[in-house]
Order: sequence, then C-alpha cells, then structure tokens
Amino acid sequence: MSSILVVNEISTEREETVRALQAEGFTVVQAGSASEATREIWGGSFIVAVVSSLLTGTTAQALVGQLRQMAPEIETIIQGRSDELPALVRKVMAIRDGSVAA
Repeated sequence: MSSILVVNEISTEREETVRALQAEGFTVVQAGSASEATREIWGGSFIVAVVSSLLTGTTAQALVGQLRQMAPEIETIIQGRSDELPALVRKVMAIRDGSVAA
C-alpha cells in the first residue's frame, strides 16, 4: 500500500497532520527535516508528500523540486501555517482517489 510522507520540522504540527491523515486510513511516514525526507523517498512508496512551508536550511519549493526529480510520480502539497487541516486531508484523499492533482 502506498503511503503519505509528512515533512515538518515542528513535531507537534507534524504529529497533528499525521493523526488527521491516519484517521482517514492513510499509512503515514514522518520526516522531521528536508534531509530526512529525501532519505525516506528512497525507502518508501508514496503517493503524496505534504511539505511544510517553513523549513530550516532550504525552502519548501526547493525540497519539492528535489522530491519531484527523485520520484516524479509523487504528488506534492506545500502546507502553510494558515492552511486548514481538514482541507488538506480532503485534498490528499482526492489525489488518492484520482479525482485531482496537487
């Protein structure tokens, strides 16, 4: 089964996102940094990567670009601090169901 990768350096925010996705039946892998995210991409089978808009040492756009080069089949979503979690979960569900692209 394909998984969702959640990349967020703030553990409380990351865990909140993970719990919301798990509540909808997703298998979720957490990454606490951009470098951890790139390592996870090699070891997993992901359909979506949810990337925090705030990262240390890089930008969300740079990480998304790197992930797309490594695994172009993975849809990516940049999660801003003001984004509502239910809307994010609905978007991931729509991507999984094939009704929308990120």
